[in-house]
Amino acid sequence: MGKNSPNIIANSLVSIAKYNPSGEHMICGDRRITWGEDILRTFKMAQALKKAGIGKGDKVTFMFHNSPAFVETNAAIQVAGAIPVPMNYRFIPGEVEYQGTHCDAKAMIYDNIWAESVEPALENIPNIKHVICRGKSGISRAVDYEEFIDSGTAEDPAVETTLEDVAVMIYTGGTTGRPKGVLLTYGAHVEMFSTMFASATTRTLSLDIPLERHKLMVEKMEIPGKWFIGPLLRSKTFKKIMSRPGIYDFLKESSHNTYLDPERAKGRYDRTTKSMSPSMPYFHVAAYQGLIANSLNGRGCAVLLESPKFDPELILQLVEKEEVQGMANVPTGWKKLVSLPDRAKYNVSSIRAVTTGGGVCSKELKKQILEMFPGAMLVDALGQTEMTPVTSFRVDGDPDNIKDRSVGKTIVECKIADDQGNELPKGETGEVYYRSNSVMKGYYKDEEKTKEVLEKGWFKSGDLGFLDENDELITVDRKNECINTGGEKVFPLEVEEIIQTHPKVDSVCVIGVPDEEWGSSVRAVVQAKPGEKLEVQEIMDFCRGKMAGYKIPRSIKIVEEIPVSPVGKVLRQKVRDSFGARV
Repeated sequence: MGKNSPNIIANSLVSIAKYNPSGEHMICGDRRITWGEDILRTFKMAQALKKAGIGKGDKVTFMFHNSPAFVETNAAIQVAGAIPVPMNYRFIPGEVEYQGTHCDAKAMIYDNIWAESVEPALENIPNIKHVICRGKSGISRAVDYEEFIDSGTAEDPAVETTLEDVAVMIYTGGTTGRPKGVLLTYGAHVEMFSTMFASATTRTLSLDIPLERHKLMVEKMEIPGKWFIGPLLRSKTFKKIMSRPGIYDFLKESSHNTYLDPERAKGRYDRTTKSMSPSMPYFHVAAYQGLIANSLNGRGCAVLLESPKFDPELILQLVEKEEVQGMANVPTGWKKLVSLPDRAKYNVSSIRAVTTGGGVCSKELKKQILEMFPGAMLVDALGQTEMTPVTSFRVDGDPDNIKDRSVGKTIVECKIADDQGNELPKGETGEVYYRSNSVMKGYYKDEEKTKEVLEKGWFKSGDLGFLDENDELITVDRKNECINTGGEKVFPLEVEEIIQTHPKVDSVCVIGVPDEEWGSSVRAVVQAKPGEKLEVQEIMDFCRGKMAGYKIPRSIKIVEEIPVSPVGKVLRQKVRDSFGARV
């Protein structure tokens, strides 16, 4: 496809190795890994996979936490022309067996810290021909990870890939049933990256930002003439120019071409941006897409934790030490960071952008994040795996102007539809439909479910929302979560948001339970903060006056722990299974 290689990923990596081999690509503990080192190992592993009989379109599944091994393994699979299938490291053996079997994986690569989950499942996965383990394995046929890499030569296998080829198979969270393998192409990623870049640039530079925050942001820019640039960026004339459609179109086209042409990208390889996504595992697309972006633009340096454990204090230590510029977290991760008692002792002034996604981030939490990072802009992104993933986002720099439940204007074509697919006017709640070149190719081996969600080019998201008077998307809830109680509709999210503000509440999940009188009734499952004791009545009393009477939970369960996914999303189906018995 490209000047350096017919392989999309290798085409960029060859260029980066030539023009920026000593640039830092990853920092993990005491290891500082350069692009040159990483690319050498990536090509060697790709050649080893090829020698093992892994060819174009074959699936290779792997299990690592956010680590250098994840990054190099993923890239090697793509350079070999195969399809990476990252696996959730919190899986139990039965789940490993299901995904490994369903995706038709020919090889399994894993870290031995996950051996208890992986190894009991391997003998029951029929197509696995090769097992590669980082560290000591309990499987006799397993090949040592480092020995496997060393068995390959440091040359590009030159396996052609195109924009229409599948770049990765990401499995959905499976919060409402069996996970589905979502096929995402290289072209879908490039479309999302270029759209996101153009939208983020124009929106941020058109925004009215408080003066002190703006000054702090300009101070961190690596540009000459800051005394002149700052006032220029704040001027109404400049903001008006940035809001013109032609500027967006130019930026999108330029970005799209840069992602595909290393000759355009090479001049910026040395402008490294250090980032962290400590609560977003790479096996989910929200964090995964950053790996492909870094491989194509050559500018990202990932600051990684050695352990999969989320350690707020260590994270802030690394921000200070490495002068990290960008951080992304799910709301649960942000909550832990802003709640750290001695957070103020760390210098976090290097942070210029903070991103939240993977769940609803409350207005109050957004304010706390902006207060903690006074020189940063906050991006609240909405997305779905099937859309690669970002569909909408809102940029905020002023804590006083945050809009509750708004995720900004969509970056893809969007409509709000009723149950028959008819478009609804602004302000009316319905299902959110998306249309874009970033949509998935389909669900692997599931044409029926693919047809259910793709209709005339539109992807039916399953989310409920509406467009406000400014064309911003306001989220309501998941369509299938609505509780019908006595003819009234109750959306769990609005009840959860209120209960979550109780000072003793750590987490809450609202579900509908069978009720002979009302059909369904509202039940709140509540987890108290560590060291706090909650009573059912005080939650009931807290709700009164804050919501309509029919929305107040008729029953409340105080539990020790609410089950959540690796990215902090409440597993509503597991909550129903455990606490959803009839009233």
